[in-house]
Amino acid sequence: MNIQEYPKSPARVASALAALSGCAAHGRDWLARFLLAALALGGCAQSADASRDLVLATWNLEHLAADDSAGCRPRKPAEYRALRAQAERLEATAIAVQEVENVVALARVFDPARYDLIISRRHEERSRKCRGQSGQMLTAQRTGFAIHRERLAALGLEYERQPDFTALGADGRRHGVWLTLTWAKDHTPLLQLLSIHLKSGCAWGALEDRQPIRRGQCLVLRRQRGILEEWMDTRIARGEAFAVLGDFNRQLDQPNDHFWEDIADGEICRWEPDEDDGRRCMRGTTQAAPGGRLVLANAGQPFPYPYDKKFPYAIDHLVFDATAGAWIRRGSYQALDYPRAALSDHHPIRLRLRLPERP
Repeated sequence: MNIQEYPKSPARVASALAALSGCAAHGRDWLARFLLAALALGGCAQSADASRDLVLATWNLEHLAADDSAGCRPRKPAEYRALRAQAERLEATAIAVQEVENVVALARVFDPARYDLIISRRHEERSRKCRGQSGQMLTAQRTGFAIHRERLAALGLEYERQPDFTALGADGRRHGVWLTLTWAKDHTPLLQLLSIHLKSGCAWGALEDRQPIRRGQCLVLRRQRGILEEWMDTRIARGEAFAVLGDFNRQLDQPNDHFWEDIADGEICRWEPDEDDGRRCMRGTTQAAPGGRLVLANAGQPFPYPYDKKFPYAIDHLVFDATAGAWIRRGSYQALDYPRAALSDHHPIRLRLRLPERP
């Protein structure tokens, strides 16, 4: 199974089994039908009308520059055309993007006649030389979204841009870009979307003081974890379903991962600033919250395109609260390969959400 909930919920398992049994009971050989449904990783729901499916994706575009031959991943026009073809193969409604210089750069991949392009407002200039590349200057590394207008409208949805998540960019780090998907009919919020790109260099290893933290990158990532968890807890406390999409630069599904264990603990609290952890729970405010049982898409499955042997799991992730996690189409997670040469050092990933009925 490609979608797992951490921690596992016996109630959810029982509910899924009951649903599969209900589908099978309509036939004479209900056991055979039950097994076939289980193998399909979705039972009756998998064959249901897909018109209410929201397709979400995330894609780190590796130093995507606005100009030919610019940046630390200089590209020729043919490579931009190949990137655009790959974007169409995604067939997604909303794509979180990372490492994008600006809207002009993103428009070379996602056709602005069909997509709304939203990029972080973080101020950033070409100020550093690319390592090992004479004459090449680092371009801005912004997060954002590409939203397919027609697909979104067909679902009866609109979006509202929220203020950039600047707190996540403390000490000059990348900001998050935050959108709210709403029902077009009455503007009722449906889903919060957050595109992020966290600090690199700490894909594994200790984040807690009970074990030595030897890398400065891990200290930065630990602070970002606290800031991100405060954002998640706020959404959960308000009853707002969410999806956090992007390059976490962390193997969240490695065994006993400190980052995942902390954010998916099934609890929320009130937070206050902390120099070491970014944020910390105020004493006496912690409480259990069903929405805090986060869902990590494709948890526990080796990533099919590892960056190297040190990265057997993914560092790009799709993370949901319990409400949005229940909408995931089982078996819909997919990591897309490149038809020929790799177009980025990251592969795009996507999945489908079965949306609830419109109000």
